Amino acid sequence: MKNKVGPFILAVLLSLYTALFATNTWAEDIWTRGKLTGDWWGGRTYLSDHGIDIGLRLSQYYQSVESGGRDTNSEYGGTMDYRLNVDTNKLLGTWEGLSVNMHARTRFGKDVNADAVNFVIQNTGLMMPAPGDYEGTDVTGLVVSQFFPFFGGLANVTAGVLDVVDTVNGFFPNLGYGQEGFWNINSTVTSLPWFGAVRGFSLYGAVFSTINQEFKMPQSGVLVTGTENESTRWGSVSDAFDDVWMAAFHRFYWKMDDKMGYFMVFGGYSTREQKSNDPRDFVIVPGEGIVNDEEKHPWNIALYLYQELWQAQGDPSRKITLLTGGTIGPDDPQFAQYHVFANIEAYGLIKSRPHDRMGVSGWKNWLSDNFKDLVSPLVDLRDLYGFELYYNFAITPWAHLTADLQLVENEFKDDDFAVIPGVRLVIDF
Repeated sequence: MKNKVGPFILAVLLSLYTALFATNTWAEDIWTRGKLTGDWWGGRTYLSDHGIDIGLRLSQYYQSVESGGRDTNSEYGGTMDYRLNVDTNKLLGTWEGLSVNMHARTRFGKDVNADAVNFVIQNTGLMMPAPGDYEGTDVTGLVVSQFFPFFGGLANVTAGVLDVVDTVNGFFPNLGYGQEGFWNINSTVTSLPWFGAVRGFSLYGAVFSTINQEFKMPQSGVLVTGTENESTRWGSVSDAFDDVWMAAFHRFYWKMDDKMGYFMVFGGYSTREQKSNDPRDFVIVPGEGIVNDEEKHPWNIALYLYQELWQAQGDPSRKITLLTGGTIGPDDPQFAQYHVFANIEAYGLIKSRPHDRMGVSGWKNWLSDNFKDLVSPLVDLRDLYGFELYYNFAITPWAHLTADLQLVENEFKDDDFAVIPGVRLVIDF
């Protein structure tokens, strides 16, 4: 236990020591600066002015399955995220709107995803580059992006190796990568039926989207990706597109008492014929060894509804939001057919704590009847549901400490309700 918690406590103590006892000029604004390492004596601003932005973030997690689930266990793990964004217009004098973006991650330690439940990733932040006991550094995203005028508005094309968590965060800017808001992926998007179509979270592909000028968010668009995970292998581009996943979306925006809302329609289809019990990289599928001759094309349709319920006068960043959604897919070849979720989040609810964040969510996944029948000789499965509650406490603008509690009924009929507390420390350097 001490070996798991030790690095986490050390990071907290180091942050507090730096804040309380550093007396040099560099540390005078330690409580108010946006990054722990500040402006690098003007270096960060100089690089940004010349088109180079660097982001460094350390995310550490201590999570436990206190009771229920597959097994009671506690684990410590984390990631170091490295982001490099290059504005080629500023740096090289190319045309405006062109940029190159790289996202790499170092993963260390372990997670408890398999201890609580196979089909639910209760720690999104530890999915990448790969879950489980994987440790190493990999480039999970490397894309070229171009903004350009489009029928009197603005559009964007992004192509390369897509970090799917980054891509989804582009559609839902408050998602938080599992590092700021909810931990459980089911609390934020209708995820599980989608796992039946692709095998990973780092995919060759391209995204075209139009931008809503008023709300500065995607309005509509299309995506085309491969179906195989690339974060730990980086295979050839031609092999990656032997099969493709195609999707399209559109948002209908509105304002209700000057507070934004939207309705979103999202649909996806894969050209890959597959079986419901095919192995996946990010979830453990029961019954992978059972002979299954049924191969079909997976698809899904998702609907989302978002509404800002409250805004502080004069400060739109302080708000309360509602996000709910649902997905439907075929009974075969996907192992999950339906998913619904709803969450409410508050940003800066307390005026004296404008950078704190909190939320509560509930979700349910219905497994495919065909899949449950297929694996029934080995294991009895049931539908899953769960709840999550978190509070993200801003120690400083660059350090956030989050307490999280999840309650999950997993897919195994013989398992008890899982109680999963956790604590997360995120430091921006």
